[in-house]
Amino acid sequence: MHLKPKHVTQHLEAYFDNRLTLETRRQVEAHLAECRFCAQHFFDIQRVQSELGPVLKKTLGQPVPPPALRRQVREALEASNRPHRFSFFWTTSGRLLNAAGTLAIMALLALGVYTILQDQLLGVKTLPQRQSLRSATAGGNLAEVRGVPSANLTPLPGTTATPTLGLTSLGDTLPRPTPTLASLAKNKVSTPFPPAGKNNWLEEGERPWMQVGPSPATLQVAEPEPPAGTIAFSVFNPAPDREFYEIHLIDPGGIDHRLFALEGVSEPALSPDGQQIAYRAWSEPTSPRSLLSSNLEGDPPHRIGGFWEDAQPDWSPTEYRIIFASQREIDRRWRLYTSWGDGTNEVNLRREGKAPTFAPDGYRFAFEACDHTGNRCGLWQGDLDNSEYGSYPFLEDPLAQSPDWSPVDEQIVYMANSDENWDLYLVNSDGNNVRRLTSDPAVDGLPVWSPDGEWLAFLSNRGGMWGIWLYQVDTGQSRPATSLSDVSFTPPERSPYGQRNWWDEQLSWSR
Repeated sequence: MHLKPKHVTQHLEAYFDNRLTLETRRQVEAHLAECRFCAQHFFDIQRVQSELGPVLKKTLGQPVPPPALRRQVREALEASNRPHRFSFFWTTSGRLLNAAGTLAIMALLALGVYTILQDQLLGVKTLPQRQSLRSATAGGNLAEVRGVPSANLTPLPGTTATPTLGLTSLGDTLPRPTPTLASLAKNKVSTPFPPAGKNNWLEEGERPWMQVGPSPATLQVAEPEPPAGTIAFSVFNPAPDREFYEIHLIDPGGIDHRLFALEGVSEPALSPDGQQIAYRAWSEPTSPRSLLSSNLEGDPPHRIGGFWEDAQPDWSPTEYRIIFASQREIDRRWRLYTSWGDGTNEVNLRREGKAPTFAPDGYRFAFEACDHTGNRCGLWQGDLDNSEYGSYPFLEDPLAQSPDWSPVDEQIVYMANSDENWDLYLVNSDGNNVRRLTSDPAVDGLPVWSPDGEWLAFLSNRGGMWGIWLYQVDTGQSRPATSLSDVSFTPPERSPYGQRNWWDEQLSWSR
């Protein structure tokens, strides 16, 4: 597909949803660098996504506005001829549902939230003040960026800078000054198109640039700061002198990459404070075959469970407790157990299941399971007191695997192979609002939350090479943290491994 249109506005929704080919994306970006009209529409869509995303996450559980909602909100705002305060009465929701459907309610709610959000950002309290702002910017003047003094703004050619903001339409509500580096860093604005005269995609290692209007100076865009903490994952090292599992520890920014001190271990789980690690030892080369826990230096570990089949540990966020799964019984079914982090006070939860993950309260947990007849398979929820009879399925999807409960709210991320391709999904702990996060043709799996609940780390072979990737939940953007070469996720089919693959492992992220 080769684009040489006057405008590319019809491609912008597909651009934000990653539905364009690489060649078409490059052409759209090159066009945006030269066309002010299309750049305005680009900022319209970007602002709706960036400003409404966090609010929608709180109100609707949807971190990134879906295309249909984003389009409806933008069109509704563009159709507005005057500023107004939107009021939404929950008593009318039934009538709205019957008349226009759930999506209409979402669009109206988002419109009301957006209007309220703009008032909060601008500090505008009265209609006369808003009308004054509207008239002051009727000529297309620039507006003050949130948190950036108007003295720092440079007007577009033929306009006069003003620290006010018109509210006649979505285009008026989106400030488009020549940005300062400080404002871009503060607001984490990402603009992928290159400066004038440079219509090719960014070379490897090059940083994106931004151009607004026909001829402002280009400024380097600050990338979002990498999240904090430590990510742990394991790989099988097939080198002739190794041939065992290793646990790797990395900084999410990809700077500090190191090996855990003990060898022949996998399935890592970092404690919430980042000071302890639980893991599965395979007796090769020296570790006993069991679940173990130790500090990050690998000092003499504690043995947990004591059975070869104990696996998949997860730490409680509220106490020195581990929950894990095991096939220790003679029927080889997965069952759930807990103990203190040093292996003492073990409790059989009397519930079949695997891949357990604690809720933020340290009392509830989610896990993979089926009922006693082998039906209703999917993600289940239980608690430490009533797991045998009180557990229940909240997502009946037999393809859902590797759940991880957010450390800060009621969202659970998991992976599924729903269309012959492994991708990441998000669901509320009550089973509502299932949404797909990734759709890359490569493998995306083993997701885990960051300690602040704003990022995910996951394993992927995008680009033909395995690595750890990061996903920012509010923006829906992914980026690599580290690449892995000369490693394997499939150990030889022999004792003590049996048949294992990448999906049998787990990642962990802690402070």
